[in-house]
Amino acid sequence: MKQLVPITNMGTGTQMIAIKRELPVKTLPEFIAYAKANPGKLNYGSSGNGSLQHVTGAMLEQQAGIQMTHIPYKGTGPTIQDMLGNQVDLTFGTPPPFIPHIQSGKMRALAVTGKARLASLPDVPTTAEAGLPKLDATSWFAVFAPAKTPKAVIDKLSGEIAKIMATPAFKQKATELGATADYMNPQQLGDYSTAELARWAVVVKASKIEAD
Repeated sequence: MKQLVPITNMGTGTQMIAIKRELPVKTLPEFIAYAKANPGKLNYGSSGNGSLQHVTGAMLEQQAGIQMTHIPYKGTGPTIQDMLGNQVDLTFGTPPPFIPHIQSGKMRALAVTGKARLASLPDVPTTAEAGLPKLDATSWFAVFAPAKTPKAVIDKLSGEIAKIMATPAFKQKATELGATADYMNPQQLGDYSTAELARWAVVVKASKIEAD
């Protein structure tokens, strides 16, 4: 991070916590209780070692006091296919690829990891509403530049990106991708990224996670 300078955050995406429909639970508290009653018997899939899904699973284990087996995949698509095939018990991911399967009843949504419910799935609670207020696992998409970039260039880029993000077209596209257009100026992004790195470092170190 010392080699980079923040410009702006462009979007924030909540994650969905989804389970295969064969599991005999319907809510996140019921899943946690089931996992405690069956320690080590449940698994969760991710898009790879060190991915956001992987560390989110570790955070869920730590905060809920449960044990699951992590299965790394090469992307969200294969994870979803194996969940539909009854090979994966639980997984995480941005909403768009999950919504059709949830609406068709092929898998079940337990919660979303952001601060607000999804307009497309208004009955699915947030993790805070489901009893885990500290399980805030969102992906964010930001623009950085090399550390020696002149301040005038940084300010120009940040201002122009802010104009683009304020357009209806940008906001609509973000919504379609399961994200929100959350602008941050350079100072705000710097503070946010520093806090996020520190917050996730605790989870990564506790679970001894390494990226591929």
